[in-house]
Amino acid sequence: MSKWIKKKMETFLWGPKEKPYSLRKQLSRVITYCCIVAVTIQAIVMVSMIISQYVRQEREDTLYILESDNSKMETKFQYLKEIALAIQHDLGLKTFFWRQKYNEKTVTAQLENTASLFAERNLLETSEPFIEKIYLFNGEKDVICHLYYPVTVAEYDAYKKKYQLLYDKFLESKTNFYYYIEDDFVNLCMYLYDTDMKNMGGCVFVLNKSAIENNYSNLEKMTYYSRSIMQGDKKILGKENISIEKHPYILENTIHTGFGLSFHVAVSEWVILQSLGNTVFILVFISSIVIILLSILARILVLYYMQPLDTVAEKIKLVGKGNFDTKLDEYRVEELQNISNTFNEMTDYINRLIKEVYETQLIAQQAQIQYLQAQMNPHFLFNVLSMIEMRAALNGDDEVREMLYKLSRLYQGKIFRKNEHFISLLEEMEIVDFYLSIQNSRFGDKITYNIHYVGDEELYKTLLVPKLSIEPIVENAVCHGLEPKKENGHISIIVLVLEDKLVVLIRDNGVGFDSKTVIEKKEDKNHTHVGLWNTNKMIHNLCGNQYGLEIQSKVGEGTTVQVVLPIKSGEEYVEGNDC
Repeated sequence: MSKWIKKKMETFLWGPKEKPYSLRKQLSRVITYCCIVAVTIQAIVMVSMIISQYVRQEREDTLYILESDNSKMETKFQYLKEIALAIQHDLGLKTFFWRQKYNEKTVTAQLENTASLFAERNLLETSEPFIEKIYLFNGEKDVICHLYYPVTVAEYDAYKKKYQLLYDKFLESKTNFYYYIEDDFVNLCMYLYDTDMKNMGGCVFVLNKSAIENNYSNLEKMTYYSRSIMQGDKKILGKENISIEKHPYILENTIHTGFGLSFHVAVSEWVILQSLGNTVFILVFISSIVIILLSILARILVLYYMQPLDTVAEKIKLVGKGNFDTKLDEYRVEELQNISNTFNEMTDYINRLIKEVYETQLIAQQAQIQYLQAQMNPHFLFNVLSMIEMRAALNGDDEVREMLYKLSRLYQGKIFRKNEHFISLLEEMEIVDFYLSIQNSRFGDKITYNIHYVGDEELYKTLLVPKLSIEPIVENAVCHGLEPKKENGHISIIVLVLEDKLVVLIRDNGVGFDSKTVIEKKEDKNHTHVGLWNTNKMIHNLCGNQYGLEIQSKVGEGTTVQVVLPIKSGEEYVEGNDC
């Protein structure tokens, strides 16, 4: 089963086995498939998370709206309760309720004063009054009233008769609260009691119906909602465009006020799902656009990264035709750069092999000469120098003895340690010091020198350098820089550690030369500079191409050679290990 699946996948991705396929086309297809799958999965996860978060947030917001609208209405009925209590406890109205001798204008003014104490709370957000009229009745059915809006005398008398009839109906109903709904008003009839719960009379509160309905304006903006004001099981006011009993998904809120009323509001969750449809459409549209853009980008990237491979193929064809000087450029992509490095090394190696074939005979001749020169026993030379030094010491010629001692140590450092590639920095500098001391003794003030270590000299005691990586440069400076000079010359040597590298600066004020001849390995009429070139090549071979010599020279002004070496301590580098 697994082999069958593998075969089908290979056929799907690469096509029939017998036909060669285009790598560019197949990479483009694979990247496109991967992008589509990745974006699709991400889109599904993102849509699911957004839907979940959106539904939860919308539920909370909707419930907040329901609770907020009901809370506002509850506040208004609390205000109504406070008005009723203020009227019941108002001493100025006691004479009216207990049918004592009273003045109608005085008690009417007192009612207006009592109502004015709560005037600010009577207004809704639409600047409409919640309570438009208040009518008070005593046991004799005398009536006084407070009106929010001024009216004519005729209207005033007509309202009195109207609400006296309404109050009679309330008394006949023998209920604690009686509601009568009109087009513009909700009339609430109720009894008033003193502190001993004795019936003082009754009142009619005329409530603004539009103000009550406007309180639920946010609710009515929704597609599926229901609101109702219930007196017990009886619905006295409401509006709906959804059947609460039949609809399965309902968000609702109910509050119970005084005066025998309860306010119930409900919204269908279909409102949330309906608004969610637009969000889902936008997310799917954006995901589709992203998939299309990623597909286009995938093709562009494939073309971009396949271009170097076309170049590699062309360069290989040139090598096949015998052009071994062909080189590949550098690339920022690691794999392509590895191909470039390998290709360039291969062509260099082929050129080197070809060159070695032509130079075999010359190399053999040089080897024969080196063999003849090696016949001289270096131990014999060192022993002779030591014997002459001892005789000079016996004869009391300290200057000659000192020169012989330095000469023997110089030859010992350059010849006897032929199997060592690295020596300590201080040993190398000792060889340099021996050589310069001999030259100073030979030429006097014509050749002077100084050696300076930057920083703590203890740092340099453990460092290793390639053997004879510094002395030949100093020797070159003396022989080709200072000796041809007519005036006195000076060599300055500075040793320092700079940016995790060991740097040795060798400066002379000699005759100077054109430094390009060393870099390009060209000969000039005065000197071949082969010593500098060989030293540079040796450092490259032992330590890597990032190390070596940096030469600055100007004819008539002198030369500065900067020797850059790795920091090597014992058998391992402290920083890096390129040797």
